[in-house]
Amino acid sequence: MSTEDDEVRRFASLPSEYFGHSWHAMQHVPADELEALQLAALRMRFEDLRGEIPTLSAMADEYEVTAIERLEDVVPLLFQHSVYKSYPISLLVKSRFTELTRWLDRLSTVDLSGVDVGDCASIDSWLGVLDAETELRVLHSSGTSGTMSFLPRSLGEWDAMFSAFRCGLFQFSDPQGDRGRHDGEYFNLIWPLYRHGRSAIMRIPELGRTHLFGSENGLHVMRPGRMSSDSMFLAGRLRAAAARGEVDQLEINPALRGRREEFAREQREMVESLPRFIETLTERLRGERVWLLGTWNVLYDIAKAGLENGMTEVFAPDSLVTTGGGAKGQVVPEDWEDSVKRFIGVDHVQHAYVMSEITALNKMCEHGRYHIEPWIVPFVLDPTDGRPLPREGIQTGRAAVFDLMAQTYWGGFITGDEVSASYEQCACGRTTTHLARTIERYSEKQGGDDKITCVAAEDAHRAALEFLTQQLERT
Repeated sequence: MSTEDDEVRRFASLPSEYFGHSWHAMQHVPADELEALQLAALRMRFEDLRGEIPTLSAMADEYEVTAIERLEDVVPLLFQHSVYKSYPISLLVKSRFTELTRWLDRLSTVDLSGVDVGDCASIDSWLGVLDAETELRVLHSSGTSGTMSFLPRSLGEWDAMFSAFRCGLFQFSDPQGDRGRHDGEYFNLIWPLYRHGRSAIMRIPELGRTHLFGSENGLHVMRPGRMSSDSMFLAGRLRAAAARGEVDQLEINPALRGRREEFAREQREMVESLPRFIETLTERLRGERVWLLGTWNVLYDIAKAGLENGMTEVFAPDSLVTTGGGAKGQVVPEDWEDSVKRFIGVDHVQHAYVMSEITALNKMCEHGRYHIEPWIVPFVLDPTDGRPLPREGIQTGRAAVFDLMAQTYWGGFITGDEVSASYEQCACGRTTTHLARTIERYSEKQGGDDKITCVAAEDAHRAALEFLTQQLERT
């Protein structure tokens, strides 16, 4: 392998090192140089993975794609989001995890053939075995159409992702420096969720410690324990059943019946945790620099409760507040962002365009544009026929991406989002492709969205717990 090949692989696999841990450098590569680098990396990923991932091999054969000569050549091979939930739903409902593991094995280069999951009776136990016996740390979606997507990301990919995250987190105080390096400087991470979980966002406290908050002392969680993957699966099924008027017919996995006390306790904690959490934070961290990460509704609930108790400017002014997920159909209070800033004591909130399937926080610049990280190759597709629109000027259509950081799974995805992307240099000076702030789901525009997003996950989880405890009390 040549030195040039080594550099391409380093760019794709560990961009934090390639760019010298500088987020400024990541966002200021001349556009033509970045496109050439992305093309070389995309070609490398295709050559590496085509013969290793059966699902990709089948697609490449069907569309007769033998090589990647232009970025657009990969578009026929981008997975629909449904690929990662293409198993029969009965495998989850009936706890047939041996067959589910065989399905997942077709989507990853990690060999799962020797993993024994025959004794698993729940999603939580199945993912626990994969965590313990393989290098995968599978993430799942919050719940779509009553089912779940499972994406087989490896420990190495998670680590590279959080290493890149770290670079961007420090850009506000050192925009042209390299404070993303491990120099002993960390945030106190305020985590207004469970300590453990296996959705994309819930993996952060478990897998991001080395890069983001250093030690357990730097993590401040609202709820101990684990957000159950089984309860999230039930939340999706409950919502789908409610839409059909069939809630009374919903089947509960027998394995959940033995966890009655656990779910009842979680219900109590959801009610009691917020005021206790705020009181604890203000006692321990008043005046210190923190990083608060959450969807707008979670951040607003915390800020509103704090402000109602007379708490303002609680933390250091160089603290960081990061949010993503958008409104997703919910009514957003006009003052939510001002409330968060007043409570925390910061002058801005860092917005990001994120999705579970990719390894990037695509942060918003001071001109209100979401900048795509350089290891993510963005495409805009015609919403009617799926053809790639020209990579120039401003294009509006369906967002698609290729995540070059993915090494053990195929990183190409077609999303359900309508975006307006600009391939011209932004007024902020960054050279990366950037998106307009307004992003909509095509399903919402067409009359409804059945996806439980990160924003709605809290309410869905609460509804699932209420349903569970009510049903279990009857037995």
